[in-house]
Amino acid sequence: MASGPRYQEIADDLRRRLSNGEWLVGAMLPSISELQEEYNVPGLNTIRQAQRVLVADGLLNPVQGRGTFVTALPSPSGSPATLKEALGELRAALMHTQAALDLVMRHLD
Repeated sequence: MASGPRYQEIADDLRRRLSNGEWLVGAMLPSISELQEEYNVPGLNTIRQAQRVLVADGLLNPVQGRGTFVTALPSPSGSPATLKEALGELRAALMHTQAALDLVMRHLD
């Protein structure tokens, strides 16, 4: 017995994957046809509907001819300790990214 429409199940799974950091803000999602194959759905409309749910939530932005991009991540849920740990991990990742960017910029000069 299904828990809801298939597009909603896919939207929920995509939201979970966004929460887990599979795609970060600015990243491009796999194409609709790739997601169609991954989720084993017969038509493109199911994936499109799932993406529309996340567009309405402000998480995705489809760009005609380019792809669908992550514009925000779902709000975190959990205990304050879990959120504090996640914040620490994000800070460390940001520092690492900034250091890598600084290195690239110095190399380009």
